[in-house]
Amino acid sequence: MLKFCLSALSAAALLAATPAFADDDCATSLQKLAARREAALQGINQMVKAAHGKKLDPEGFCARSRPLNSAEEAMLAYMLKNKDWCQIPDDAVNQLKASHAKSVAFGAKACKVAADIVKMKKQAAAAAQQGGGPPAEQPLPAGPL
Repeated sequence: MLKFCLSALSAAALLAATPAFADDDCATSLQKLAARREAALQGINQMVKAAHGKKLDPEGFCARSRPLNSAEEAMLAYMLKNKDWCQIPDDAVNQLKASHAKSVAFGAKACKVAADIVKMKKQAAAAAQQGGGPPAEQPLPAGPL
């Protein structure tokens, strides 16, 4: 996951550093979109670093993947709409599309696992309320044997 995030950051840096745009409005708009995407990626990277060697919290990752997906969708939409006007290279668009597909898939998996965990917790709570929980322990006999 960390490798994926680092490659996505390098793609954002490539877009922000490309001086071949038709006018400054394109560059400014793309830089704002790239900054929004990078902020979302940094949030995910911080979560990955904090979990160093441990499993990621699916609920937390699900929540952090939504802003990334939203930022990438906005950036892709802008790039596709203004591709010719802003002289955006096909490679940049294709890299972002591939990166976005990976982040959507990974976020969807995390959100599914998080939903399954919530569902299992609700089922366990309902079973415990109905007395279907684990059997009560038998008390040990007291007194002389």
